[in-house]
Amino acid sequence: MKVVKTFCAALLVLAMAAPAFAADSYGRAVAYDKDSKKITVIEDKLGWSNPARPEFTVLPAKEFVLPADPGAMTPKVGGRLRIDLEKKEIIIYNPATKTIDNFAVEIVDRKDGITPDDPAVKGKTFPVVNKEKSEVTIYSPRQKNVCTIKVPAKYMEMNLPTHVWDNANDVKITYTEPGKATGFTNITKSK
Repeated sequence: MKVVKTFCAALLVLAMAAPAFAADSYGRAVAYDKDSKKITVIEDKLGWSNPARPEFTVLPAKEFVLPADPGAMTPKVGGRLRIDLEKKEIIIYNPATKTIDNFAVEIVDRKDGITPDDPAVKGKTFPVVNKEKSEVTIYSPRQKNVCTIKVPAKYMEMNLPTHVWDNANDVKITYTEPGKATGFTNITKSK
């Protein structure tokens, strides 16, 4: 019995002296406060195992304080987690309710094959929100299209920030204790 107690005590001492193991969190940046260096992310439930089709669905959103000024890697925030024009649906992070909302949209207009230097988008700021018509015009460089969608009126009545309709950067945060990042990579900007 004495040997077991000595062995357990030795294991406890080793566990306390061992360095913490780092973990990675992959997600989409839905909020960032540059003054407090706090970033809020919706994690990819697949853990970035399928970067071509991530699933940003893990709630609650996770908050981390970044270790230093990310400089050129500062994340672009947005609430649009996915838009599927074929299924005519959009998935957003709703900061007012702190939920992920998935709902049907009506496609009012769509132009495909649009690159960043196309006159339809060059020098313009997206998304464009028209509250009177409950319409949002979105440019997706990845999908190479500009589309205007009609969304349920309740989303316009919520007075959500414009960035809710924009896509955000995908990020990787390394941490050893919850809420405190030891490393930060803006995956979107490092591609």
